[in-house]
Amino acid sequence: MKAARFHASGGPEVLSFEDAPDPRLRDGEALVRVEACGVNRLDVWLRSGRYKTYTPHVLGTDVAGVVEKAPAGSPVGEGGKTLVYPVISDGSCPRCLSGRPNTCPNMGLLGAVADGGYAEYVGVPAANLLPLEGMDAPAAAALPVNFGTAWNALVSKARVSPEDTLLVWGAAGGVGHAAVQIARLFGATVIAAARGKERTGKLGGLGADHAVDYSVRDPVGAVMDVTGGAGATMVFDHVGSETWGKSIDSLANGGKLLALGTTTGADVRVDIGKVYRKELTIQGVYGMTRKDLLAVMAQARRGRLRPAVHMELPLASAADAHRMLESREVFGKLVLRP
Repeated sequence: MKAARFHASGGPEVLSFEDAPDPRLRDGEALVRVEACGVNRLDVWLRSGRYKTYTPHVLGTDVAGVVEKAPAGSPVGEGGKTLVYPVISDGSCPRCLSGRPNTCPNMGLLGAVADGGYAEYVGVPAANLLPLEGMDAPAAAALPVNFGTAWNALVSKARVSPEDTLLVWGAAGGVGHAAVQIARLFGATVIAAARGKERTGKLGGLGADHAVDYSVRDPVGAVMDVTGGAGATMVFDHVGSETWGKSIDSLANGGKLLALGTTTGADVRVDIGKVYRKELTIQGVYGMTRKDLLAVMAQARRGRLRPAVHMELPLASAADAHRMLESREVFGKLVLRP
């Protein structure tokens, strides 16, 4: 089969479009012919060496396609369309048995701990196959990491409601644009912060009540203007060290910081006094449950969530996709098509 993979860490140029062995299926696994695969920041970190993995390696966590081979009892049979739940876990620990395999101590993601969807075919646990109906493959491939994680944060963890005012950092990115839509779906007032006039101008169309170009204006000031100085009840922060201090400053007393990313780094100085004086909650979020992803799929089928696919590129252009993502000019999601 053809695949885009790397043999050593480095820049986008290390991604090579080449012949690779077909997946070898183990017991309980299914073979999926990939129709679309989303590109994520995780892919960049694995390729660059920020996160370690084996080589040669095939990236790609968000996979939509058609089941070519499946064991008996598979949730999606051969010939059926599927979206793959990307969490790979041991399936037997208390966290897995309680329905939260994303917090399993042996948890990993497709494309990180196992070869992923930057290929014509991928082998996955058959139990991770979800029936795909009512949407095309590129739109579906924009859902798992971005919309699934945002749903876990805002709905499963924070219980976002019409009483909330939410600041979303990086609102034009994959997980950010998902958070804007999900928060608006549940009636919250959304203050969406992004860089650049062009990308900021698109956020209203996703449901943002207020869009802030943080290269021009401090989002903390915008939050205070919108809330009359009270602050936001929630902040959705997947950016990391660049924004954490401002996130805490922008929160109202009793507010909640949803922490789910370290794009700009993980080391940050926090004024603990502000945290306890304002009685803030810091909620970590990692990945999504199967229930989260199924809920997202149901809303997307109804047209209530609309993944913004910035561009579809051929698999041979995976290196170009990484360059685009690293430029921080992408609005929404990049998708590869084998």
